[in-house]
Amino acid sequence: MARIMFKSKEHQQFYVEMIRECGINDTYHQAFFYVMGLTEETRTNINQLFYFGANRIDLCGLDEGWQTSSTMRVCLLAFNLWNGFGEKYENFSPNHLFCCEFAPYFMEAIKLRYPERFKDLNMERKWSENER
Repeated sequence: MARIMFKSKEHQQFYVEMIRECGINDTYHQAFFYVMGLTEETRTNINQLFYFGANRIDLCGLDEGWQTSSTMRVCLLAFNLWNGFGEKYENFSPNHLFCCEFAPYFMEAIKLRYPERFKDLNMERKWSENER
């Protein structure tokens, strides 16, 4: 398994704690909690976004007052990775677009298209490797 690159120590701690709390360590939970751990707001409000008792996402959390444009992006990607949640454009969701042999190349194209979004990636990767 490849090393996971975390945004911060808090991100990593949240991820580990959530996997432990839900008791399931599959790809659905890993991706969901990884994305949800990216912001302080989503970490703080995880119980409004995931119902641990029933092991399911909670869409009502999308309508909460603490949501910002950034946290909405985080939540929508996490929900999509969980179950393909995509509302009216589900055929254009990551769940469908990345469900093919071209997925690794799609990610490279995204990095090429948005290089400014990935410029600090090497610094974050160094943090992740130094913390282990």
